[in-house]
Amino acid sequence: MEKGHFDCSGFIYAMLRSNGIMIGITDTLVKQGKRVPEKGLKVGDLNFLRFL
Repeated sequence: MEKGHFDCSGFIYAMLRSNGIMIGITDTLVKQGKRVPEKGLKVGDLNFLRFL
């Protein structure tokens, strides 16, 4: 990818890092997060889909 362009997980990583949150790859967020029912989603929540 060109400099300054992101895929979804790259954007999340860059956003967190720019705010001083140092975390590994996006899978780390999936493991640390908690499942929220669809009706409980709020603006700003991160949603991860896992394809098999």
